[in-house]
Amino acid sequence: MVNTRNKMAIVVAAGLASSVVGTALAGPMVTFTYTNLAGQYSYNGPGPDTGQFRAVATATKDLQTDGSVSLVPGGGAGTAVFNPGFSARTFANFQIDISFFNRVGNMASGNGSFIARDVFGNTLSGELAGDWVMFGGAVFFNGAIRGAVFTPIPTALIPFTGENNTSFGMAGPIAVQPLDGSIVQIFLATPPNSNMDQDFREVSTGVAGQLIPTPASAALLAMGGLVAARRRRN
Repeated sequence: MVNTRNKMAIVVAAGLASSVVGTALAGPMVTFTYTNLAGQYSYNGPGPDTGQFRAVATATKDLQTDGSVSLVPGGGAGTAVFNPGFSARTFANFQIDISFFNRVGNMASGNGSFIARDVFGNTLSGELAGDWVMFGGAVFFNGAIRGAVFTPIPTALIPFTGENNTSFGMAGPIAVQPLDGSIVQIFLATPPNSNMDQDFREVSTGVAGQLIPTPASAALLAMGGLVAARRRRN
C-alpha cells in the first residue's frame, strides 16, 4: 500500500484566468485538498477499455484521510481543516467519481463529479471532465471543473466548518456561483493497477482543486461594483 501523506506533491493544473470580465482575481477564490482517500476502480473489460473510479474519505489502519477547503480572498476568508481520520469522528466527507473511456495508449478520457461535506452538512460540489495519464507506476487525472456550487444546510447560512472550529464564510462564493476551475487527482499504485486494466481497492489517493467565478458570475460581480461606485459618487 502506498501512502500519499508523506511528502506527496499535488500540483494543481496551471492556466486559470487571473482576471475575468473586468474583475481582477489574483488567483483562485476557493481551493480544496484531500490526501489518503481510499481509491477503488471497477474495470469493465477490454474492447474497449472502460471503467469507473471512485475515491472516498476513510479512517482505517492503512489510510487516514485528511483535507482542507479554503476561501482565499475577501471577507470571511479562512480554511476549514479536516484532520486525519475525520470521517470516523464527524459528519464531514469527501467523494469523487470519474469514468474511464476512450483509451489510446497510456491516456484516456474521464467525466465525473465531486462533493465535499463539512461537519454541519454544508456541501461544495461540481462536475468535472478531463484526461487520465498513466506512466511510471503512477496514474494522474487532470481536468476542468464546471458549475461548482456551495449548498448550505436548509436551516441557516452558517460557515463551511471543519474540525476545531476552523471555518470560512460561504456568502462570498455563493454570491458569484457557479464556480469553474481545475482539478488534479493523483493516486500511486503498483502494477497492474497503474495500467487501469484490473479492479483495485484501497489505493491511497490525493485530490486538489481550485475554483474561480464563471465569466457570467464575474460579470455580475463587476456590474454590482460599478453600481455601488456610481451610488457613492451620487
